[in-house]
Formats: sequence, structure tokens, C-alpha cells
Amino acid sequence: MTSLSRRTVLKSTAASVLAVGAAGKHVDKPGRHVDKPGRGRTPHGPTSYPIDYRTTPGGVPFGLWGTIPTSPAPTLIILSGTIDQAFSASFLEAGAILADPPTNYLCVSIDLPCHGAHDYPDARDGLRGWADLAVAQHDFVADFNARLSEVVDHLVDEELTDENKIAVSGTSRGGFLALRYAAFDPRMTCGVGYAPVTDLRQLTEFGIAESVQFVDQLSLEAHVDPLVGRPVFVVIGDRDVRVGTDSVIHFARTLSAKAVGSPAPDVLNPSFEDVDNGWPLWWTLDPLPKTQTAAPSTAQARTGTYSLRVENVSGTSVGVRTSKLPAEPGADYTATMWVLTESGTPATMFLEFFNASGSRIHYQFVAPAASGGWQEVSVDAAAPAEATTLDVLIYGAVSAVGASYHDDVSVTKNSGTPVSPSVPSEVALHVLSEPRGHTTPDAGAGLAATWIERVVNGT
Repeated sequence: MTSLSRRTVLKSTAASVLAVGAAGKHVDKPGRHVDKPGRGRTPHGPTSYPIDYRTTPGGVPFGLWGTIPTSPAPTLIILSGTIDQAFSASFLEAGAILADPPTNYLCVSIDLPCHGAHDYPDARDGLRGWADLAVAQHDFVADFNARLSEVVDHLVDEELTDENKIAVSGTSRGGFLALRYAAFDPRMTCGVGYAPVTDLRQLTEFGIAESVQFVDQLSLEAHVDPLVGRPVFVVIGDRDVRVGTDSVIHFARTLSAKAVGSPAPDVLNPSFEDVDNGWPLWWTLDPLPKTQTAAPSTAQARTGTYSLRVENVSGTSVGVRTSKLPAEPGADYTATMWVLTESGTPATMFLEFFNASGSRIHYQFVAPAASGGWQEVSVDAAAPAEATTLDVLIYGAVSAVGASYHDDVSVTKNSGTPVSPSVPSEVALHVLSEPRGHTTPDAGAGLAATWIERVVNGT
């Protein structure tokens, strides 16, 4: 099952997106999708292996391609126009990583906005529909992110998808949405764009929106920051006049410039002020059989209104974690928090490092002394060579009976530390000769397949 904090924030975002839209515009909701005959539904994918059409409990249609796993499996999200196009030979660019039938990955797709069964009453089909929605200042990308998030939630709940091994990929307009989704959902291990749209103004269909500033808010460069530290693969032909080779290169270089030498990213919700359904957003409670005695509290707060109260009883343990943050191998990090003891022994703070497969490979911890006032504690650790992510864990051990309050958690990367990445750089940009124009260069699929496998499975 997926973690409460991560799921809570995504569901909260999805709910707000589905509930709010531009005045007079239809916001597509679960259950409103109807398959239309003749709109691209075909009986199978690029081989005789069938597409498995399904619907989430909330009504979002999606397709699966590949062997349905018996336990959580690495998952590849593939986006083009429709589900069927995503699984056709011309769009299955990352198919080189799959067997036939595809046993290595579970492949997933949904219809894009204004494509297939997902349309809007006041917008045309295809990219012209995107332009219509942009003119109306309707955020169709947010709608799409909410739908895809619901599908991912469902696949994780059904134990089909390993939420620590998900790649999202797409071609052209699908590449645009793939990278936008990677920026939206922290569960995405990496994002892949094949000749991706990076600037919607490059598209001829957006000529009607030339004077609409909202278009700039939709484009990828307005959403670079959430991708910093996240592995991103981009391949583009050297003469792509459709999405613009120069535009794609500029996006990749912008992302690289922000990623190189960047400080450690901020801990999300460090003071526990953002609370939804009684739980602080972006924080994860370790699953049972560990105890569930942790919750935001207004009884004590160093800053703001809330802190996190952690209570531990004899014979059990409790753990609360930040969301995963990118780690640079060889870099020195310092985790800091403030703690106040209510009774007994306060909870310990761990700085943990994980490899590409999600296994913990190193940690350091500090055990605070009991104190009736707020005290600052910190722990230092160097990221191992195989580290790709880190987190901060507030942990009450089996024998540590007590209750404590925690606030203002932070992670900093110490300056002057040499960095020797063992994973692909934050953006792997490939500009390849492509005389045919707007297509994925022939070598792109093979390069992406190797890259995805290395990032997702650490091979």
C-alpha cells in the first residue's frame, strides 16, 4: 500500500483540480469518460499481446499492456494521443526494454486531453483543443495530472505497481505531459521525452493563443524547479521544426544549469503546518505492525501552529519520514530538527540514504537528550557512491518509551564537497541526426531503454 502522506497530498491536489475550472468550462471528472466507436480502439498492441482496458474505482479509464504481475512490478507509463496509440509500434519507443510478451515492466497508458474518450464540450479534438482550453485559461494539464495520479494510486493499491520503480515517458505531446507529470508526482523515478513539446508556442495550433500569457504558465520551463535532481532523459532530432530542436535544447540546458551545484532541496512541509485529514502532507507514517502513535499537534509548536507529536510505548516502534529528496553521491549532508520532550525518551532522528532500487544503504542518527524546552539537534553524513535519494526519519525505537514534539526539520548540503554521480545526470540530452523531421531518431529508443533500466532497477 502506498504511504499516507504522499497519497494524501496527491489526492488533495487531484480533488482541487477536478473541482475548480475556468468559468463556463467543463472539467472532466471520473465517470464522465465514454468510449466512442471509431475513435482509435483497436483489439491489440504492436504484437498479438492484447491491451487490457480497465477503469479506476473513480471512473478513470486506462490501459495495461504486458504480463499482469503477481506482485508490485516496475512500471512504465507511456503517453501519446490515445491508449491504443501509446501501445502501437510507432509510439512504443521504450519497447526495447520489454520482452514479448513484456514481462519486465507493467506498461500503462491513458488518453491525453482532447484525445480518444477524453474530450471537453467546448474544445476541439487534439492539439487544437489544447489551444482552445488555453485561450479559456483552463489548466488541462492539471486535469490530466489528476487523472493519471488516480490511475497510479489504483495500481499501487492493487499491488500491481512498485511505487519506487515508475518511469513516465511520452512522444511529442505525450512527452510534454510525461515531463509535466514527472514534475507533479514525486513517485516518478524518472521522466522521458521523445521529441517532446517543451514550449506550447512552438506548435502551429497555438497560433490562436499568441497573446494569451496563460500559455507560458503551461509550458515546461515554468515547471523546471520540481524536476531538479530528478533523472530526465530527452532525445530530439537535429532538424525538428515541429516542436523546435532549439526549444528542447534550451529546456534541457535550463534544467541542467539549475541542477548542477544546486543546494539540497527543501524538506517539504518542514514545520508540519500543511495538514490534511489529520496528517501532515508530504510525510510518511511507517506501516503496521509499527505503532501509529504520531500526529500533528497544536499543544506545542516552535514556529507556526503545529508540531509533530510522536509517542512510543514499550515493545513497539514508530517511524515518520520526509518525502524522498535527491542525493548526490559523495556530498556531505546535515539534517537538523528541533525537539521538545513531553515525557520519557524523545524520538531519534535518522538521516538515511537509498540506492536506485529504493534499498537503504547508509544512515546516521542522533538521539536527543530529554528536555522540557525546545532544543536543536543535528546529524551529519556523507552520501555513499550508490546513493540516489535521502530522507529524514523521526523514529521511536522498541525500547524508547516516551512522547516528544518535533518541528522545523531541514536538510542542507555542505559546500565544497566533490560530487561523483553514479546515476545519470539530472538531464540526459541526446540530439541525434534525424532528416525526417519530427520523429524520434532511430537510436533514441535503445538509448532510452538502457537509461530507464539503469535508473529504475539500478542495473
